[in-house]
Amino acid sequence: MKAFRAAATATVLAGMLDRPRPHQIAEATLIATLAAEITRTEPGRDARDTLTLLLSLGAAALGGVTIARSTHQPDPRGNPGAFRGGAAWYALAQLLTVTLLWRRGARPHTGHWPARAAGLLLGAGLLIRHDPGSLPVLSGYGALLNLMALLAADPRLARAHPDAARLLRRGGWMFVASDLLILVRRYLLRDRLSRALTEGVMLALYAGAQRNLTRGLMLLTRRS
Repeated sequence: MKAFRAAATATVLAGMLDRPRPHQIAEATLIATLAAEITRTEPGRDARDTLTLLLSLGAAALGGVTIARSTHQPDPRGNPGAFRGGAAWYALAQLLTVTLLWRRGARPHTGHWPARAAGLLLGAGLLIRHDPGSLPVLSGYGALLNLMALLAADPRLARAHPDAARLLRRGGWMFVASDLLILVRRYLLRDRLSRALTEGVMLALYAGAQRNLTRGLMLLTRRS
């Protein structure tokens, strides 16, 4: 836990200070601490679930490093190609998480649909207005992200695994909020201070999302 907190703090500070290399190292370290926690508890979990968890974190690490390279550029919109590449890695991470949640019985439901629809519309509107070229890749990623968050908040999980469900629901919402802030920072903000503050909040939410989702999935996949 201490190692994760240190890595999360370093990630937030490096992002706010616009230091790409330290940001990449800190974010990769953050993911590595979660992977190490999964590995330590592997004997209490099916090997297939452990592999899915680790592959999801690995894809997220590659996505985070790629997007960090895209973000810290003189142009506020960064490097569009690297941004789309990072989104593709994150799409793989979300697909693996969706697979794991589905395997454990999570299914789509109608809970909180106004908030979910608002998030989707905001993200799509920003892309259509400011970056239509990225719409195919980023809308596909956004669909997978929202499906992951939807499954993570399935009430059936709460009845069967209340502790895991609480962490998963929180992590899903935090991930969606974090990614919406990426778009706000990328397309709407131009002054240095607002961009730095938004980057800090976004990265803090992202770290919290990864922590909550990983711990929730570890509980969900633990052998009875």
